[in-house]
Amino acid sequence: MVCSGLRVEFSLLMNIYLETFGCQMNRLDSELIAELLRVGGHTMTDSAAADVVLYNTCSVRDHAEQKVYSRIGRDAKAKAAGRKLIVGVVGCMAQRAKADLRRRCPCVDLICSPGQLHRLVGLIEAAAAGKAAKLHIASDPGRAEPPDQEAQRLLEEVDRTRNPLAAPSASQAFVRVMRGCNKFCSYCIVPFVRGAEHSRPPQPIYEEVKKLVEAGRSEITLIGQTVNSYCYRQGDSAVRFGDLLEFLSPIADLRRLRFVTSHPVDFDRPILEAMRDLPNVCPYIHVPPQSGSDAMLAAMNRKYTRGEYDTLIDAAREIVPDVVFAGDFIVGFPGETEEDHLASAELIRRTSYKNSFVFKYSPRPGTQAAKKLADDVPEAVKKHRNNELLAVQREVGLAHHRSYVGRSVEVLVTGPSRRCDKQPAPATADSMQLMGRSRGDHIVIFDGPRSLTDQYITIKITDANDLTLFGEMEELQ
Repeated sequence: MVCSGLRVEFSLLMNIYLETFGCQMNRLDSELIAELLRVGGHTMTDSAAADVVLYNTCSVRDHAEQKVYSRIGRDAKAKAAGRKLIVGVVGCMAQRAKADLRRRCPCVDLICSPGQLHRLVGLIEAAAAGKAAKLHIASDPGRAEPPDQEAQRLLEEVDRTRNPLAAPSASQAFVRVMRGCNKFCSYCIVPFVRGAEHSRPPQPIYEEVKKLVEAGRSEITLIGQTVNSYCYRQGDSAVRFGDLLEFLSPIADLRRLRFVTSHPVDFDRPILEAMRDLPNVCPYIHVPPQSGSDAMLAAMNRKYTRGEYDTLIDAAREIVPDVVFAGDFIVGFPGETEEDHLASAELIRRTSYKNSFVFKYSPRPGTQAAKKLADDVPEAVKKHRNNELLAVQREVGLAHHRSYVGRSVEVLVTGPSRRCDKQPAPATADSMQLMGRSRGDHIVIFDGPRSLTDQYITIKITDANDLTLFGEMEELQ
């Protein structure tokens, strides 16, 4: 193996399949992983043709981990049948379930935690060169251990030196502004698998965004586990998230600046004022409440009350014109009563979310809720409450989307719609069903030529359902 900085070249070149589970952070990690592998001369391919299969994993919910175990089970059968295959687990599950992976999955050849991605290419070569079966591991230190400063430096280098043309979209890209989480919500494994909060310096973020925009990525989404908790300290000064938005906004040709996901505790007035005053900062806030009940918020260790959440929403509506909200809710958390559940339904109605993600609670090993709280809400009750909240959200989402009928919205066209091939009339290059996103993150469906992909156009909204706006083109911008 030849190494020069972060450039890694293998003596044995391989076909590699990478499958991603989970959040935007994992999607960005996979983009960076794929680029590191391509720089080394490897080829990204499908699972059938792969010499190496990598799973970039999520541990937030049990369902995501079970999908990975299912994939590994399929790979184990293939290896038992004689296929030469290197199997790797990357990301949050690699950090959380190292011991379980060793025990349950002897076919796994390498495990790489989120903070060790710069070592992944070396792990693959070590696995490929090994003559005897051996598990190759690069894991992050635990929360009680000192941070790995060298790993943080090398991860910053991975972000800083990314190829701006490697972003999957020609018009959109993610940029990481911070890693880790210090919130310790009682149900959440993220602080233990992603480590402590670490905010990147503003200047490398600026340079990364500028390079991406110059390469045509005019819509940038800033990401972090709780992105609005960003705070870079140097000496006695601190750059907070509102300051970062103001620093990035003037970049030439940066048409849209988004961010996800936010924590209610750190959503201060300067962020809202930046959203109001900076023309390219989109008026969209994904700010998960998780519950509308004070009792549940306390048990979840969310560090705010229902009243404080309502105050945030009211302030955002007052300060940011046409602000759009999205939320997350957990149903069936330990001790949740029918009254607690109804408080969540009322919060959905009060806030008028564009959309909400609703999840049934499942204990995550290693969290405080799993250690100290009995999972005492029956599965049938969880399912019923889940369906009830989804029904409330459909009602609220329909009213929200219908309020746009008759209005004109700016849309960034992302390409053919997911249902394009199912339309009654056959699609042609000059006429097909296209999809785009508004500044408020609405899905917008309309007919037009494929050549509009990655362009901004104005759409007159003519109809809506609970998740989607439908319209007609007005003009090319």
